[in-house]
Amino acid sequence: MISVILPTYNEKGNIVKLINSILSNVKNCEIMVVDDNSPDLTWKDVQKIKKKNVKLIRRIKEKGLASAISRGIEESKGNVIVWMDCDLSHPPSLIPELVKKLNKYDIAVASRYVNGGADKRKFIRVFTSRIFNIYAQLILMLRVKDTDSGFIAVKRDVFKKVSLSKEGYGEYFIQFVYECQKNNFKITEVPYLFKDREIGESKTGESLIPLLKQGFNYGVRVLKIRFTK
Repeated sequence: MISVILPTYNEKGNIVKLINSILSNVKNCEIMVVDDNSPDLTWKDVQKIKKKNVKLIRRIKEKGLASAISRGIEESKGNVIVWMDCDLSHPPSLIPELVKKLNKYDIAVASRYVNGGADKRKFIRVFTSRIFNIYAQLILMLRVKDTDSGFIAVKRDVFKKVSLSKEGYGEYFIQFVYECQKNNFKITEVPYLFKDREIGESKTGESLIPLLKQGFNYGVRVLKIRFTK
């Protein structure tokens, strides 16, 4: 079975469409929606979906992307774990291809930066993302090109050796692929087209200042990962 983890915060305009798309693209799956008590009541829309394989975890006191994904993994039952963003920037139609790659690999990362992939967001978002990814690859000697993808399929057995950090926004993903590489797990990347969300506001912001702030946080985390035992 495939467990698809969906960490949500204020995704009311996207969540039902996303869930329906996953169900139409992925057979034999469970969907774990981990919602951080969204003020827009995303969780209420999930509650209305009366399907046994769609499960809601509503967190009242705890918040954060990385910890939400970790919670979903802990409570999931699949032998394959997938997680992705919930703003429709990650295409559910790619999930079967990611899962198929696990016949030969332990981890399949959806990638904007391998042959056939593309990032269709605004220039400033693309530019800052590419610079950071190059930085992370150089410091950590990563073979993965999309170091903060956030869209991935993983064999459950991987988590016996590598735990998912519960801290940070996108930094958790860099640390995860780094630790997987260190543990000699086989990793591949699958190209896809990344696009801006159509509904709702970006969690990272669109202007230069918040992007630079996020980049600084990522940069510090990369150095900690590299030089802290």
